[in-house]
Amino acid sequence: MSDPGLPAWARDGAFPKKPESFPFGTVDGKGEIEGFDTLEDLKSRLGSGKGRLAWVWVPGNDRLVAPEEVPGLLDVLKKRRLFFAKEDVEEAGKTAPFTGALCLYALYAVLKGVNPLGFPAPQFLAISGFAFLYFTARPWWEARKGRKEADLLEEGNLEDEVPEARFDLWMGSQKSMLTIGLVILVGLVGAVQLLTPGKGIAEAGLDKSAYALGETWRVFTAAFLHGNIIHFLLNASALYYLARRVEILARWPHLAATFLFSVMGAGWATVAWLPKTSVGVSGVVCGLLGFLLVFETLHRRLVPRSARRRLLGILVSLIVIGFIGFQFVDNAAHFGGLVAGAVYAFVVFPRSSSPQRPVVLKRDIALGSISLVLILVSALGAVMVMTAR
Repeated sequence: MSDPGLPAWARDGAFPKKPESFPFGTVDGKGEIEGFDTLEDLKSRLGSGKGRLAWVWVPGNDRLVAPEEVPGLLDVLKKRRLFFAKEDVEEAGKTAPFTGALCLYALYAVLKGVNPLGFPAPQFLAISGFAFLYFTARPWWEARKGRKEADLLEEGNLEDEVPEARFDLWMGSQKSMLTIGLVILVGLVGAVQLLTPGKGIAEAGLDKSAYALGETWRVFTAAFLHGNIIHFLLNASALYYLARRVEILARWPHLAATFLFSVMGAGWATVAWLPKTSVGVSGVVCGLLGFLLVFETLHRRLVPRSARRRLLGILVSLIVIGFIGFQFVDNAAHFGGLVAGAVYAFVVFPRSSSPQRPVVLKRDIALGSISLVLILVSALGAVMVMTAR
């Protein structure tokens, strides 16, 4: 599978070379290595259901491979799928009473006009909805997916299993330095916001009246501020996941450019449609999602179809959260960012039948570099106005 006509994750050289100490073995998600003398020993380890598995190695291949690539492991992989599906169902069952009650209480608070735990009722409803989606709906969905995968393994059908498994392992092994840098940058500005109590949103948030008076720079600074720590954590986790995917598949210049254009698209949509002050990097999150939806559609051979479907799940989640918390969530920014990211991908990338990642051109590097400078200036500007005496 070293054919250059294959995507990077499908080639023989995509994964590290296997250890030579044992003929069989595993590498878990933390990089811990465990070797075995026989296939039965390997199957016994996998059948125990301990830990989320990454790579395995077997005789006949000089590199690590995805477990789904070893026909002799079909039975034990089915057992693992069913084991983890059962765990996910149990997790969903444990959290459902709490998250369900939380959502019902949040609805009651909205109807009665009270502020639970010091949060505005619409904000509390949005947080409760996210908790239900993440802690209850997500494991239930994962369990459903696991049972479906077990059925495919029962039939010996690995047509969809192997590409997705290799893609996920390959993605996990790639570096994404700019993504880490952007998350840290947003975090540093958030730390300054916490250390300057009483300042922040009023000084650097996207206030429509201040914008109308000429403070148009607020479009850029507002993205680095957040309403509270929960708001920041939700956005930061989504930013990391989507930015990393953009950086690995489309390379860093397009991540920087999409970040900047999404900030502008989200900000201008907020100014046009939202009457109140807005803050947060969620517009960028939606912009990255819009970019990936278009980019991966234009590069169908680059990403397995099953992996592309996850983006639709994220889009549906954002729509649900936006609907539940419409009084608090800046849906205008979400829409503006989504459109900005999608348009950028559509304009920059032609439809491609190649499985390769697009080549980075000099113009891409120039645009990415300029975007990075403006992102840094925006973050610095937010800090300066918050710390000004």
